[in-house]
Amino acid sequence: MKTLLYYSITTIALILTWENRCCNALSTVSEKALVLSEFVTYNEGKVDPVLNYIENTQESLGRPYGDFLDAGTGIYSLRWIASLLHRHSNPGDKLHMSSFVAVTADENFRRDCQAKAEEWGVNDLGEVCVGNWAAGYNDNNIEHNGEETLCKSKMFDTILCDYLVGAVDYFAPFFQDQLFLRLDKHLKPGGVMYLTGLNPIPEKADGAADIFCRITKLRDACILLARARPYREFPTDWVVRTLKQTGLKVTNVQIFKNTYNYAKISRQLNAARSTLPFIKNDDLRNTMIKQIDDLDEECKRVLETCPGGSFELGFDWVITAVKE
Repeated sequence: MKTLLYYSITTIALILTWENRCCNALSTVSEKALVLSEFVTYNEGKVDPVLNYIENTQESLGRPYGDFLDAGTGIYSLRWIASLLHRHSNPGDKLHMSSFVAVTADENFRRDCQAKAEEWGVNDLGEVCVGNWAAGYNDNNIEHNGEETLCKSKMFDTILCDYLVGAVDYFAPFFQDQLFLRLDKHLKPGGVMYLTGLNPIPEKADGAADIFCRITKLRDACILLARARPYREFPTDWVVRTLKQTGLKVTNVQIFKNTYNYAKISRQLNAARSTLPFIKNDDLRNTMIKQIDDLDEECKRVLETCPGGSFELGFDWVITAVKE
């Protein structure tokens, strides 16, 4: 039961990481074609603006991806890496990617990603491994004691932290201020670190957007009642400040405004519903069910008043940092 709980809540946590990234179920053929050609999401058929921006930035820098570290991998980012490996497989390509390492803190996801790496034909070009960046650092936390062995002695030209900062509070609580120091050990001089994230949802907002603030609070309350930890997102100024303290040079900060429709909002409501089997008190669970259902109905009414059935709130960000 403990393993089931951990895996289920971890799945919920990943939903929170990719709030603005909804990939529909794809056939094996279409996924393979996607990897071999170009990377797009199937959320309304649009190119992923965050990853597309990283590609454009790398091209403008005129340097190869080289040895690539995905410091907090998942199926989504791994598929993008696979597409880069296929598109830039020629050593003469100015953007050549020579190898990859993809790290996840969860063994279940490692197996899932490993299977996808094999399916997409990149298994021989790198490895998917399980580990926690806090190991060997946070000696006061018994879960993270142990020797610092993750990626030991390995160096990379490019490091991707794809929505990793917000996930740290779930997998390695109180380690956020040490994360960049830990990763900097593996970045070659002249290397590039790309960080992506979601700016924290505000406590409240004017107009229709306030419904989403309330829903995310209810979602997090449900996760806590299920005896798990919600993600904790960080703003760009905190990330930039901490990167500079590490000694990395921040070269650019780019934001992408978020638009929320019912499809995106309902994923957060469903994340809350997914915790309900793990809330053991019947009265408390029934109360939360009613709260979720009431907010669901209120959300539908609010969106009916919005042009196009959606509203803007907050943004995702990409930060580029280099090691001089």
